[in-house]
Amino acid sequence: MKNYDLIIIGAGPVGLYAAFYAGMRGLSVALIEAFDEVGGQPQNLYPEKTIYDIAGLPAISGADLAKNLLTQLNRIEYESFTGERVENILKTVEGFEIKSDKAIRSAKSVLLTTGAGLITPRKIGVEREDEFYESGKLSYFIKSLEDFRNQKVAVLGGGDSALDWALMLEDVASEVHLIHRRTAFRAHEITVELVTNSSVEIHVPYVVSGLTDRGIELNLVKSDEKLALDVDKILVNYGFLTSQLDVIENLEVNRVGRILVDREMRTNIEGIYAAGDGADYQGKVPLLAVGFGEAVTAVNTITKDIVFEHSLRKGHSSTLFS
Repeated sequence: MKNYDLIIIGAGPVGLYAAFYAGMRGLSVALIEAFDEVGGQPQNLYPEKTIYDIAGLPAISGADLAKNLLTQLNRIEYESFTGERVENILKTVEGFEIKSDKAIRSAKSVLLTTGAGLITPRKIGVEREDEFYESGKLSYFIKSLEDFRNQKVAVLGGGDSALDWALMLEDVASEVHLIHRRTAFRAHEITVELVTNSSVEIHVPYVVSGLTDRGIELNLVKSDEKLALDVDKILVNYGFLTSQLDVIENLEVNRVGRILVDREMRTNIEGIYAAGDGADYQGKVPLLAVGFGEAVTAVNTITKDIVFEHSLRKGHSSTLFS
């Protein structure tokens, strides 16, 4: 059995970049991903959603980000195992044994870039929700904007994701209604301003009280006043219920299941590291841009902590690939 220098669990954006950087430093590296393709949530859940908070990229879709990361990753040697769920990670003499539902692999170190973990969308919690979902009238994320073309759409939620989708749907749908249970939104100020000045119809503070054949029924908060909206599609953006990678005995996590790390991305278990949205520490900012930096920190820490049988590469990226 091959003993990799590093196995990365989770092939989302942070995992892909961590694999590239590890390969650039000369580590033998493999990725294990539960989805059937790499790219994580941006690629698999919202490939057409535009991402704005990555340095040097004014705007990029989730699918294009994954494509660029793979182009970058292909500069180094690596192995990728998709459609595999890790079931157990055990400490061994040589490092770790990683058991998935398909194979057993060995590595000197493990980097967890599992993001939010296994995700389940938060539901509205009203009758007929499952019926609407199965018929395609209700969605929890968007795979293709074309599915909403010339449709009347209700977007539920008050965070960045809900407002971003409302803006992206504005040029596709015939009508866009944004419904939030509070008068204030949780999105960035500039996004709120864009939505306020758009053609999106804002309904606050309302909660969903029912789903009807014609669309959606709303209740004004702390009131008996009702509002019925005729819509063709409903997009629920209440976030996701998450469960972190629960396969490592005694791994320390915080109260919401994020993996606790020190400033060099070490967990409480020697040889296991974490980066990206699944990792937590004082002052953590859950952005992709931050996750990329954490990936570099984690790999550099690994090069100090692990004993290698070969020399590691030194130098800058500008010289390594010239």
